[in-house]
Amino acid sequence: MVSAIASTFNSMALLIQDFRYRPEVDGLRAVAVLAVVLFHAGLGFPGGYIGVDVFFVISGYLITSLILSDLQQGKFTLAHFWERRARRIIPALATVVPATLIAGWFLLLPREYAALGKSAACQSVFGANFYFWRTTLGGYFAGAADEMPLLHTWSLAVEEQFYLIIPLILTALFRVPGLRLRRMLLALFGAGILISLFASLYGVAHYRVAAFYLLPTRAWELLLGAALAILPTTWMIKPRPAREIVSYVGLTGILVPCFVYTGQTPFPGLAALPTCVGTALIVWGNSRVTQDTPPTSLGRLLATRPAVFVGLISYSLYLWHWPIFAFSKYYLAPKPLTLGSKLAMIALGFVLAILSWRLIETPFRRKLLCARRESIFWFAATALAVSFAFSAAIFALHGLPQRLPDTLRASLSANPQDDFLFVNEMEVGDVAAGKLTPFGIRDPDRPVKVLVWGDSHAMSALPAFDALLKENGMSGRAATHSETAPVLGYYYTEARSGLGNNTRLFNEEVVKYIEKRRVPHVVLVASWRGYPSNSTGSLQDALLDTVKRLVSAGSQPWVFLDVPSHPLDVSLFLRRRRTTCPDLNQSRFCAKPGSWNGICGTDSAFLDQLNEAGARIIDPRPAFLNENQELYQIMIDGVVLYRDSHHLTKRGAEKVVVPVLKESFLPSLAKPGTTN
Repeated sequence: MVSAIASTFNSMALLIQDFRYRPEVDGLRAVAVLAVVLFHAGLGFPGGYIGVDVFFVISGYLITSLILSDLQQGKFTLAHFWERRARRIIPALATVVPATLIAGWFLLLPREYAALGKSAACQSVFGANFYFWRTTLGGYFAGAADEMPLLHTWSLAVEEQFYLIIPLILTALFRVPGLRLRRMLLALFGAGILISLFASLYGVAHYRVAAFYLLPTRAWELLLGAALAILPTTWMIKPRPAREIVSYVGLTGILVPCFVYTGQTPFPGLAALPTCVGTALIVWGNSRVTQDTPPTSLGRLLATRPAVFVGLISYSLYLWHWPIFAFSKYYLAPKPLTLGSKLAMIALGFVLAILSWRLIETPFRRKLLCARRESIFWFAATALAVSFAFSAAIFALHGLPQRLPDTLRASLSANPQDDFLFVNEMEVGDVAAGKLTPFGIRDPDRPVKVLVWGDSHAMSALPAFDALLKENGMSGRAATHSETAPVLGYYYTEARSGLGNNTRLFNEEVVKYIEKRRVPHVVLVASWRGYPSNSTGSLQDALLDTVKRLVSAGSQPWVFLDVPSHPLDVSLFLRRRRTTCPDLNQSRFCAKPGSWNGICGTDSAFLDQLNEAGARIIDPRPAFLNENQELYQIMIDGVVLYRDSHHLTKRGAEKVVVPVLKESFLPSLAKPGTTN
């Protein structure tokens, strides 16, 4: 037995055994794409996003099998490999992306259209995963992510990055006889799996969004499939009962996460193991040593014509379904999609997928279109270049606000991306390394005069601090993360986008930065009302303790009271009213002044406690009041102040907050002896 296994490891003739079409793998693709579609539709599959991981394992298995089969036969060329990838990927993609850009012209406001252009440009160079990594940091701002029409292309980017690398590695290995043995390839793939899996575990713990989107933390899933492609025949399961058990254990590993995982499940990391191993078990358990080997019952089910057909159209279905849902959610928000509308969108996705598969995918793959290799390369290069050019132009032209009527265009920021200029979801490591967001005068040798510390409300207020410090020749830094209160000890345990258990460490590192650099002024800015008391304590106690700690460090703490929060989400309101800019300062839209103290509750004595502890208060709310002092305005002098119901636009922060800072904050900055 030992000698037989050793011979299978060392024999090149046995490296790939008669690679042939496996219909049950297409059926497995159907399971994957249906899980993703039902998850996006919100139809009872909260963990259906694991379908992408099923695709990764299948892709690693199939593509590596093809590469190794060709290498073993001495007919592999990079040109032929990339021709097959181009025929498989580009035609359908080159149809969906322009269609999405055209739809965006009619449906999206400039900010969202500019973002769509940037994402499409990144997709054109297979870098969409990098774009969405930086754009959906913390997941907060893309209420985001549900309304990004090309969000799903991140997974295509991961695959294509993998397939730019793996054929080069395998080709190099096959040129060295000692490295192309089965045992060596298995050892190398195994090492790659372990390294990538470890990176995924570390990333989930410390850099969650990067771990989700980037290749180094996803490569192990593709490599797991690749390792399947070179398992020796003697390792294949022969007894029918054992193959049945392995197959259904694998299916359990896929289906259970679909129902028990949620958007809050740390992923990928260990959470991805059941799905990836389950997929591998199904592929392995249904491998047939000979044609006479009977299929398993699961294999027969997956190989039925309906399952195989859905698997065949799965790529087109994956491409088309998401823009349909994203545009619908964008246009209809905040109204939830009805069951009927969800089913109609799924049906439309299937119709478009079938048409795309029949009229676009199949002709290119069967060489009925662009039959010659040179022609498919020219087509692919032209399609990607044109897509990049048009997409980049949309982004560079700020989402083409010329599409909008003059009155509406004049009320919005000239460059919609400016509203997100200071969005920076920092991690513990960033603060520990001193990599804080600069504002004011960008001079690394100039001492830091002001540190703004807070959550997403701090990010939206930073344009005002930036303008103030630039005007007065000062330098500042910001430490920010969404749903992360700038206080020591406390954190919001239910925060979807916060730092979770790392919150305390993050905030402690911020204070260490302040102490080390002796920052004279620290401004705490947050959506204070969003942090209720919980098992970690109360915000009020934590805020008082933080103020005292800053005072003991020699800094002057400032507490920036929260800006008014309105019943109206401005962006959602304007989406369906693109003919003119409506009057936003209506009583039914605007918040009204009351007894709230700007931090928590109605107890004004708490502000006195903060003052006694050494803090100074900045209250921006009076600047939002109308002439009658009866409501807080959303729009002043034709300028829209908010980009949703509670985050300021850049122009809004500059128009309202800068005057407040000049009156209450700047005099202290200008006093002698306050520089470090």
